[in-house]
Amino acid sequence: MEDSSAKDMESVRPSRGQRPPPDSEAPARAVPEKIGRYQLCFELASGGMASVYLARAGGVPGFEKLVALKRIHPHLADEKDYIEMFLDEARIASRITHPNVCSVFDFGEADGEYFIAMEYLVGEPLSRVHRRVVANADQRSSALLPARMAAVIAQACEGLHAAHELQDAEGESLHVVHRDVSTENLFVTYSGATQVVDFGIAHARQRVHHTEAGQVKGTFPYMAPEQMTAAVVDRRVDVWALGAVLWELLTLQRLFLRDTDVNTMYAVLSGEIRPPSDHRSDVPAELDEIVLKALQRSPDERWQSARQMGKALRRFLANQEELVGPAEIADWMAELFPNGESRKRQLMEIARTTNASVESDPPRRAQDKSGRRGVQIPPTSGRRMPAAPPLPASLLVMVIGVATVLTVVALDWLRQ
Repeated sequence: MEDSSAKDMESVRPSRGQRPPPDSEAPARAVPEKIGRYQLCFELASGGMASVYLARAGGVPGFEKLVALKRIHPHLADEKDYIEMFLDEARIASRITHPNVCSVFDFGEADGEYFIAMEYLVGEPLSRVHRRVVANADQRSSALLPARMAAVIAQACEGLHAAHELQDAEGESLHVVHRDVSTENLFVTYSGATQVVDFGIAHARQRVHHTEAGQVKGTFPYMAPEQMTAAVVDRRVDVWALGAVLWELLTLQRLFLRDTDVNTMYAVLSGEIRPPSDHRSDVPAELDEIVLKALQRSPDERWQSARQMGKALRRFLANQEELVGPAEIADWMAELFPNGESRKRQLMEIARTTNASVESDPPRRAQDKSGRRGVQIPPTSGRRMPAAPPLPASLLVMVIGVATVLTVVALDWLRQ
């Protein structure tokens, strides 16, 4: 698996912050660090709340397992809200067992560090797949592009449906909603599977940390209208996000992203949504219908589950002359990233063969990475709205004005 939560990193970084090597070179060894039984080998990504590493799990002699280990930044280790959010993510994701959801193996606290050990995905974020297609004229013009994109999202539908259907020991629904489905949080492996990652802001009945009333969480260009207006959300906000992602994959354009967050939110709430075929003539009418139904602003008019949408996509794929399944997606990934899988396998081999004699070194805290973009705030995806410090008085008037505009737009949308 690739950098499970790598969020579109073009290359990996050694864990102590050295300059990353070009893609064509073997990555440099990392200075060892340990968290409990996990030996950190390479840093894969870093964001506002946590960093992700390729790590090796120790155990009985002869046993080793490579994982993507996510650890909360040291400066947040004493912040109760962040710890609750971090562990909520682990609790939710660890209960989901499905081929299209990134697995969580372990989580907790060791050596004063909070961590989540996840499956290490050998693949690429869908955002990087999208960019690679856009950059290649042959890929852009391929007649197979619509079917390939439909196949990728059909698998994502099943992964999200498994999360939505999660139940407790008594058989009661946990009402899990991802709330942050985007091209950054969908992964395509080199074996042709789509995996849903990053349940960091997921909503669930048994969460310890609860979002305050009126607080908006998500990535603006993929947020459903009801999510943006801080209304009650359910699984259908993830269906909307899948529709937005598929629209962009089919057209190779952005649907709602604008020059500012306010304009992006306005586009989500009231902007025109044209069929994908208006931008790419070879998109079949069946895909137009599937996408537009997912993007109905009234939740009651959307697909009522991710599985419904996935079945519609699979029916479309079954009627195509060319077979497009996981094997064909694997071949396509090899075309898009000729050396991608071998580089990741090389990284894994280096991690496995790191000199075990240095594992007895005392653990050292990583330097504060919180200023970098990565896991929490991808540079290509529109900004999130994390819990923010109090605003300076000089900005308060502007914030009130923006809030007023959004309220008017939201009320107008609700009247429709």
